Amino acid sequence: MRARTVLLLAMLCAAVLPAADAMVFRYGTGVRICSFGLPNALLDLALYEHPSLSGTAMAFEFHSYGEKGPQSVFSGIYSLEYSRISGEGHWRVENYDNRVFGSGQVVQVNFTATILMHVFPSSPIHPFIGGGIGIGRMSIWAEGSYQDELGTTIRDTYEKKIFVPVGHIPVGVIGNIRDKFLVRAEAGFKNGFYFGGSIVVNF
Repeated sequence: MRARTVLLLAMLCAAVLPAADAMVFRYGTGVRICSFGLPNALLDLALYEHPSLSGTAMAFEFHSYGEKGPQSVFSGIYSLEYSRISGEGHWRVENYDNRVFGSGQVVQVNFTATILMHVFPSSPIHPFIGGGIGIGRMSIWAEGSYQDELGTTIRDTYEKKIFVPVGHIPVGVIGNIRDKFLVRAEAGFKNGFYFGGSIVVNF
């Protein structure tokens, strides 16, 4: 009787353990933190004079994977992101405009859906590239002052809130820790240029 019980337990373990080893994670959640801004070379195309614009972006992400889980060639990311860039200094659209000294900021809250293509996804460390689209709400605020021809100080404030389309182009490297955790170093464009990292927990 005892031998039969031991045999039954051994058979049960043999049936359960391979199933546990073969578990495939199909979803994941994570956070991403990045530096975020607009290059001066790009601003130079639109403005004669401007300060640097830089800030941060933080995102909450939901991941979905294919049949091989995190080792699939393609994966999807649904992201809710908050970003803020700001700058302070002198502004002029054209060289003949009044030289305004002031500060401004641009705040975005956006939702995007992005597809990543993984290169050599079975490797613990591998590169990826992707593309996505979404929609965002952008809040623009600026204030400044200048002197007119008579020496009078003129102060002005600008504020606008609009909905904008969002394009997302990420590229980077992923570190896969036993499929349970992913660590990602990423750069890209998302209505501004960013560079940062994220961590994902899969389930």
